[in-house]
Amino acid sequence: MRPPAPNILKHLQIINSEPLELEYLHTVATLHGWEDIIYDGFNETISAREIIEREKPDAVAITGYITQQNLMIKYARTAKAADPGIITLIGGVHAQLNYDSFYGSGVDYVFRSEDVGAFGVLLDFWAGASADLSKINGLCYKQNGAYRENPLLPFDINELPVPDRAFFYRHKSWFRYLEFTGVATLKTAISCPYDCKFCYCTRLGSGRYSARSLDRVMDELEALDCETVLIADDVFLFDVPRVWEFIRQVRERGIHKKYLCYGRADFIAAHPDIIRALADIGFTYFFVGLEAISDRELDNYNKRVTVDVNERCVQVVNSTSARCFALMIAPLDATKRYFRDLYDWVEAHGLKYVTVSVFTPIPGTPLFDEYKDRLITGDIEHWDFLHLVAEPENMTRREFYLEYYRLTRRLYRLAKKTGCYDFMDLEYYKTIVLDYFRQRAREA
Repeated sequence: MRPPAPNILKHLQIINSEPLELEYLHTVATLHGWEDIIYDGFNETISAREIIEREKPDAVAITGYITQQNLMIKYARTAKAADPGIITLIGGVHAQLNYDSFYGSGVDYVFRSEDVGAFGVLLDFWAGASADLSKINGLCYKQNGAYRENPLLPFDINELPVPDRAFFYRHKSWFRYLEFTGVATLKTAISCPYDCKFCYCTRLGSGRYSARSLDRVMDELEALDCETVLIADDVFLFDVPRVWEFIRQVRERGIHKKYLCYGRADFIAAHPDIIRALADIGFTYFFVGLEAISDRELDNYNKRVTVDVNERCVQVVNSTSARCFALMIAPLDATKRYFRDLYDWVEAHGLKYVTVSVFTPIPGTPLFDEYKDRLITGDIEHWDFLHLVAEPENMTRREFYLEYYRLTRRLYRLAKKTGCYDFMDLEYYKTIVLDYFRQRAREA
């Protein structure tokens, strides 16, 4: 089960990703003789309670991100209310590092590992097979009234099965990324080899970057019945020989698709030949964490890049048929001038696609440890990168939200002038976003 997003994104429907993590679980469950149903709260019209009462499951596995934490717990409680004998399991990226947030609350197990083979062992245990729970990678479970926490160990990513995408194919129209519909999600690596202070993904997979065999990746890619693929790695552009081999195999196998991927500015700036080649085989968007417009900020984030590198990155992508989608951060020490300067920087460098997140220290990162004593909210839904979770330093909260809204509106207008976001209903977008920021300003 996957809960819906409890924020503005559920209304805008700009991004709605394939529930790949649930499809992995479905694949393993089938291999172990279980019948299962995928429930995707992003899209279903039936409620979680209704599906649980209708299907009467033996077990419910729930996944989600940080802002879905309370909904995940609610799903577990709903299952226990329907039948106290239902086994409840929480997993996913948020649970990997924040597993103790789910202790109690109707949760029997917390599964921290991405090792779906270990999930298969747990399924066999539930079915009556003998198993030593203490040996299951990353499992947290109750023993003598308390939760026991197994070590989270690295695993071989090549042991991931090719996911059964029957659910995706039945509901292909649900899944979109920006203007593309029917977008599949492909996983070629876990974690990240860099150590940006704000980044959660680099701590996943026991903090060890691990890439799948390209032969396995290409077999899965070649079999995908869709036109557009999101490569969901936190950083796809890392290993130069591996990226060239990816390009070679796409050409050799005659695979014709559009691709979206995440990459670092320094890789793109240093390898314009690779970026041109990727654009030639169908790469349409490069999502790049530019983050900031000053070297001081970049150093504070431990990005290991400079503003000059960011500028070169944008130039490289803009010289191809692909698009640079810039991911920026509005820092807590922002001033009114800062918001104007950020807009001017975007306009001066020909960026069309930009999203600006509010500075958010995520539990499980070093940045959170720095700011945990400065938090102004305990509401987990506020960790959506659209809320202030710590006090701004140079403005009131209300002033910060107003400047942030003005910047968001100006960036959207800039993009619309060049034909970007034509797939969106402009009036609906304006109404939803304006209502959101009015509410934030009132709360402040």
